[in-house]
Amino acid sequence: MGRVTIYQDQRLTLVGGHDHMFGDFLQLYDKELRNETPEGEGLVFDWSQGFGTESNYTGISIDTGKKPIEIIKEYINENKCV
Repeated sequence: MGRVTIYQDQRLTLVGGHDHMFGDFLQLYDKELRNETPEGEGLVFDWSQGFGTESNYTGISIDTGKKPIEIIKEYINENKCV
């Protein structure tokens, strides 16, 4: 599995890569929401080619027809540290 950090600031971290079983994947973490997410990691968006969107705590509905990367970009733009 290849995993790289695509974006990172003091609050948000976006990692992505390719897994031989799940295909391409994206995971967005928000440090301010560590205590709000089920596993305490702050994972607010979890998507892979194999399973689609498994977790979405961004407040941006996947039912809007937006692609996962569009949801992630919107969340980052609304919440990034400047």
